[in-house]
Amino acid sequence: MDLAGIHEAIQLARTRWPTLEPRSTLDHEAHSPCPYCGGDDRFVLFDNGYWFCRPGPGHCGREGWIDDDKQVQWTPEERRLRRIEAEQARARREREALDRRMSAIERLNASGAHVIYHDSLDESAYQWWTAQGVELYTVHDYQLGYCPRCPTDRERRASYTIPLWDYEHHQLLNIRHRLIGAENGDKYRPHMAGLGTCLAFSHHLREADYGVIVEGSKKALVCHQYGFPTVGVMGKHGGFKREWLDWFPRGPVYIALDPDATESAERLGKGIAKTGKVVKVARFPLKPDDLFVAGGTAQEFGYYLQLARRVTD
Repeated sequence: MDLAGIHEAIQLARTRWPTLEPRSTLDHEAHSPCPYCGGDDRFVLFDNGYWFCRPGPGHCGREGWIDDDKQVQWTPEERRLRRIEAEQARARREREALDRRMSAIERLNASGAHVIYHDSLDESAYQWWTAQGVELYTVHDYQLGYCPRCPTDRERRASYTIPLWDYEHHQLLNIRHRLIGAENGDKYRPHMAGLGTCLAFSHHLREADYGVIVEGSKKALVCHQYGFPTVGVMGKHGGFKREWLDWFPRGPVYIALDPDATESAERLGKGIAKTGKVVKVARFPLKPDDLFVAGGTAQEFGYYLQLARRVTD
C-alpha cells in the first residue's frame, strides 16, 4: 500500500476495525489491543499498511494488510513483492519530506528571526519568563524571545519564542512559539511549515549518566537549570523518532510527562523499551516545571525519579 504515513494507516485501520484504538508511539508504527484477541498493545501497525499480532501467550498471531479483507488471498510471493513496493514508496516519501524540511530549515536560518525576537524582549516579557521558572541567564544563553504576532497562528496572537538548535552543527531547527492567551493543549506553534519535529535540547544529554524526557521545550530548560539532563518532545502526542535514542546515554531513560499524560507516557515508554533501553515512567504531582515554580527542590525532583516504575515492552 502507498500511504501518506502512520496517521493515514491508523485512519484506515479504524475504518476496518471500528473498535480499534491505535496510538502512534514512534514515527513509523502504532500499537493497540488486537481486534481479534485483545491484550494491551499486541496489535502492531506500520505506516505502510502492514499489521501483525505480536506472538506470545494468548496471542492469535495473525498478520496482514489493512485492505486485505477486500482482496483475494495473497500468495507468499505476492505478499513479499507487495511489502517491497510499500517499503520503496515509504523511502520515496521520506526523501521528499527530508528535501522539504531541509529547504525550510535553510530559510529559517537565513531569516535571523530568533535574534529579532530575542531583541524584542521588554521588561514585561522578561518578567513572564522568570515567572515561568526560567532564570535570566537561561533567557540569554538560549536566546529566548518575544514575538508580537506569531506567523503561523491564524489569529496572529503574540507569543514567547524558544529557538531549537542542532548544537553539533550550529543549525537552527525550529522556533517554538508559545501563544499568549491560548487554551491548554493548543499553546504552541512552529515558526513555519515544513520544519518537522525535533528533540529539544539534545545537547543536555552530553556526558550524562541518564536522560529525562519531558513534554515541551520550556520544561526541559527549567529542569536542566537544576542539574537534570532533560530533553523535550513536542507534546504528549508529538511522536518520538528512533534515531533520537542515539543521543541518550546507556543509563535509564526517565519519562516525566505531565500528570494528565499517564497513558501517553506508558505508550512512549513501551515504544522505547522495545529498542532495549531501560525505561522508567516517573509520576509527578505537578508539571515538572511547575514543581520548581511552586518551590520544589532538586532533591524532591530526584526523589520522584527514584520512585519511577520500570516499563517493559
